Amino acid sequence: MKYRLTYCPPDSEVIVNSVNGGKGAVENVNALGIQVGDKLKLCSCPNCKGPVKVHLRGNDISIGRELAAKLMVECDEEFKVTLAQSKTGDEVEITKINSEGDIRFRLLDMGLVRGVNMKVIRFAPLGDPVEVELNGFNLSLRLEEAESIEIKLHKFGQNGNGKKRRWWNGW
Repeated sequence: MKYRLTYCPPDSEVIVNSVNGGKGAVENVNALGIQVGDKLKLCSCPNCKGPVKVHLRGNDISIGRELAAKLMVECDEEFKVTLAQSKTGDEVEITKINSEGDIRFRLLDMGLVRGVNMKVIRFAPLGDPVEVELNGFNLSLRLEEAESIEIKLHKFGQNGNGKKRRWWNGW
């Protein structure tokens, strides 16, 4: 399976597949001594704030969270990924809704059911809410709701490439 480095749980071993970013991101990854094909072992948790810590060739390396999100890695295991962890431009499929009560019914009524494909349009400047496009309409979800939606990634958004989508564009 192919994931972003930030999606992987602690103590998982992954192989670097590619850098999903511009020339600067590739140069920064190379400056840290990380090459495509390297085997990394994660030392920090995916939901923590701050840098991602990995172990490579006997050395511990700290990678900034934004740069770590641009590192595409491969792993034999399947990890649980939530909508809140996704990045702008990702195309995903809903696999499970973990909400309960009225919130669950509201999400289901809005079309957020297992098997639905959607695209992450943008995050607000402080990360909450997140806007997604599904079934021909845009929907904004609170971060708490996005954390309860498990997803499977189909296509990764291109970080660092193309026009930036600001929250206030188009309004």
